[in-house]
Amino acid sequence: MSETSTESNPLAQEMAAQMQLGVFGTVGKLARQLRAIQRIAPQLKDGGLVRKLAVDRQIRRRSVGIAAASQSINAFGGRLYTVGALAHEMVAVGGDITHLSQQSRLDIGDMTNLEAEKRLEWKTYWLIYELLEEVFAQSELPDLVVLDMPLVMGRDVYAQSIAEQDEETDRELKAEIEKLRDRVENFWSRNLERCFPFAEKGPAIVSLGRRQFGSLLRLLEAKGKDATPDPLDFSVLELIKEDWVQILSIGIDRILAGILPSDHRTAAYNRPPSRDRRAFPRLLIEKGTIGFHYLTGLRGNPVQVETLGDAALWHTRGAEARLDQLAGDLIASTYFDHAKALPLPLWYAQRAVKVVKGKGPLEFYKRETLRAMREEQVERTWLSGWEEE
Repeated sequence: MSETSTESNPLAQEMAAQMQLGVFGTVGKLARQLRAIQRIAPQLKDGGLVRKLAVDRQIRRRSVGIAAASQSINAFGGRLYTVGALAHEMVAVGGDITHLSQQSRLDIGDMTNLEAEKRLEWKTYWLIYELLEEVFAQSELPDLVVLDMPLVMGRDVYAQSIAEQDEETDRELKAEIEKLRDRVENFWSRNLERCFPFAEKGPAIVSLGRRQFGSLLRLLEAKGKDATPDPLDFSVLELIKEDWVQILSIGIDRILAGILPSDHRTAAYNRPPSRDRRAFPRLLIEKGTIGFHYLTGLRGNPVQVETLGDAALWHTRGAEARLDQLAGDLIASTYFDHAKALPLPLWYAQRAVKVVKGKGPLEFYKRETLRAMREEQVERTWLSGWEEE
């Protein structure tokens, strides 16, 4: 757009004027919020809302990271897709790292456009659970299994047509999601009791994400100490209740980001149970999961952890000490200091599955499919449309 047309645009002129006038208001608002954070933050920290971690990198840790990726392209009136998952297993003691193995699964094929993105997501979950079966089939289980997928799948996993109960279009989708749900339920029915904290010596299974902080303070405001296995001062709970309106006005994420320094974790909290009756696996929903955030390095961003068991069960396993150990294991397994730093086995797995995200292999697959169809002298009226895609 030319300079003349911009200057004659009243909306652009009003935008420039409001931005100039609004700067001082925004600065004032942020300054008030920062002063409020400075008042509240020390009390929250001293009251146990964040915990300092003793990170010992010299302990031997055997861990597995599992990641998945997918890609698809338009082809033949539908889609060609590729879905891949990889498990990277390693042992680390200090700076000595031994890579033990990599296991992978791949699915390439074609599908209709009906809820294609959701169905690709289901296929990634299927492959991840195939790899989890491999991990739990070993005679010696690892100390830690790190996933980049949620432990509980709820409303966001279901296709829209299923949610709307469209009988004409969702028959195939229901069959696919039911098959996935049966597999997931079957896995946990056989293996949950082998995992920590259900088994004292079992592997810890964690799901990592970059989701928001909000659940911790909301649950503490609603349920008090029952929401966490960590010891909190009564004064912290009173502060949260008394200043709840101000906390909301400042922003929960902003407050917690301001009080969480490197090599610390937040207090753990019971993950709210899914209200969706279709969510699965039901066994994990019934037994509960627990969450917390940790921060590592000078450049890192907070990482959200979800792991098995509720606050009551963690109390029987040492509560805050074992949660500190789990967070310390995750930090000790993180060897890079940058904004997207992750434990090394998961970082290797995510790096390896990037090959799946490229469209080049699918374009080649499409060309070869067309060539094979020509050689078979498939009806030319069909080919003429597909060759132009």
